[in-house]
Amino acid sequence: MTDERESIRVKGYQLSPELFETGYAAGNGVFQCPGVCCVNGAYVDIAERDLILKHADEIKAHMDETQPHDVKDWFDAEEKVDADYPSGRCIGTAVKNGGCVLRDKRGWCSLQVAATATGRHKWAFKGLYCVLFPVEVIAGVIRFNPFMLKEQRPCCSPQPVFVTPLYEACRDELVHLLGEDGYAEVDAHYHALRDKPRKKLNIVDGPA
Repeated sequence: MTDERESIRVKGYQLSPELFETGYAAGNGVFQCPGVCCVNGAYVDIAERDLILKHADEIKAHMDETQPHDVKDWFDAEEKVDADYPSGRCIGTAVKNGGCVLRDKRGWCSLQVAATATGRHKWAFKGLYCVLFPVEVIAGVIRFNPFMLKEQRPCCSPQPVFVTPLYEACRDELVHLLGEDGYAEVDAHYHALRDKPRKKLNIVDGPA
């Protein structure tokens, strides 16, 4: 018999149990993100870097005076081999003035600002793992970043007693990765898990 903590597999990914067993109190969630996670820069796939550089002029138009406008200053000097990225290679964004060079003084991502301003989807220029964070994919497992599980931030710190389960709070991000049909499988798994007599999830009443 399958163990209750053995999570679902969707489109080749395994989803980690904390996505279903932790969550947020009413009024809390990833929508409150202040961009703190961007202070150390981020890694993007090589193809994502090339897309960013292709649209550099549009992006620069939405950067402020604290950010470098020379594209030579946007990324690290060396690529890294990493099987979790589609191309098998990634590269880090540079860090300047205490944060990712693509993060403006308001804490907003210039990639997202530029995409929205030009009528594109808000994540059109943004790397997959930037979109997903604090959800991440490691060796085919969709999980919540362990460091953020320990942090005490309303935006990033799910709790064992919750109103909104973590996977639901990250709906847009998971749909971006898995599609609407994949997310529907995840949602069905949660409700089946919640309804098991032997499984007690610490859900409290309140608005999601």
